[in-house]
Amino acid sequence: MRILHTADWHAGKMLRNRSRNDELGSVLSEIVDIARRERVDLVIVAGDVFDSFAPSPEAERLVFSTLAELVGSKIPTVVIAGNHDHPKRLAAVRQIVAPLQVFVRAEPEKPEAGGIIEVRSRNEVARIAVLPWVPDHRMVDIQQLMQPEYTWYSTYSENVSYMCQHLAEGFFTSTINILTAHLYAFGAEASGSERAIHISQPFAISPATFPVSAQYIALGHLHRPQEVNCGTRCRYAGSPLQLDFGERNQQKSVVIADIKSGHPAMLETIPLSSGRRLRDIAGTMQELMTMAGSTGDDFLRVTIKTDLRIPGIADQIRELFPNALHIMQEFPRVSESAAESIGNRLPAEIFSDFYQHARGSAPTAELIAAFETLYSEATRATD
Repeated sequence: MRILHTADWHAGKMLRNRSRNDELGSVLSEIVDIARRERVDLVIVAGDVFDSFAPSPEAERLVFSTLAELVGSKIPTVVIAGNHDHPKRLAAVRQIVAPLQVFVRAEPEKPEAGGIIEVRSRNEVARIAVLPWVPDHRMVDIQQLMQPEYTWYSTYSENVSYMCQHLAEGFFTSTINILTAHLYAFGAEASGSERAIHISQPFAISPATFPVSAQYIALGHLHRPQEVNCGTRCRYAGSPLQLDFGERNQQKSVVIADIKSGHPAMLETIPLSSGRRLRDIAGTMQELMTMAGSTGDDFLRVTIKTDLRIPGIADQIRELFPNALHIMQEFPRVSESAAESIGNRLPAEIFSDFYQHARGSAPTAELIAAFETLYSEATRATD
């Protein structure tokens, strides 16, 4: 059986007030084209389909039209909820799309109640164990649903590890066995664009606890495409777009897994080419001027190296680089000897130097006199 694994679409996500909907539409079309070209038997979307609990109508249109394309190509699809998805909202479409072989799972379930999805193709049967994001505030409810009380554990990670193992009890030696989950595997590398709270130590699941009876583990949550070192083949598909500047150097991709019952999965990553690249550029104003017109349609984070704070410089940069989304000024670092010399100077002299550096001109005598008056009053107040 041939499976395409993708995740973390984050439909509706903005980048510094810029919509990414057109880019996402292009990359989702590319993913559908890959699924058709590679003649896959199943698509897995491992969570964070949307970017927020209340996605815009345009974001919903992008997601559901993509699923409709897969239905039209007769490709079954498994979709699980991530920590950005509203579980109740996603669960609302479950019964509508199930007859179309779009299998939506928004909340953890027992194997016999929907936690195992069975898909038949090419004379093979795949059993897909599905574990959507487990919210920590609902852990007790999910424990009661998934496992008897005597198996409850004290930490989040221990309980999620048990859920993975419990779901894997529904695997057979005669079937293709896949686990898909939205979680943070300890040791995997984040990009900085994920929600920091959900990639912290309490949420970290040890890959050593992943069930080795799964021939492939298809993960979502971290945006960097990467393999996870454990007892079986396991990958994060990563996000299909560079979502923030922490992802600027990442080549986005999807995973193609070829699996036969009783054999290890054979994996291939296929790079994605749609979407705008994110790029850092830096230099003096003169150096940046020479780069104008050479950055294509990339979204830019621009750093200007300057000795003085220049009013209105951001507007100048945007004229040179219309796709500049973030503009920073970088000033020379003060040496240790210079910092030590400050203690030997009069406060008015330090103020004068600061004003000159910030404004590009010396302060007037009246301004210095006003500073000295304020400084004198402030120091008297602290005596």
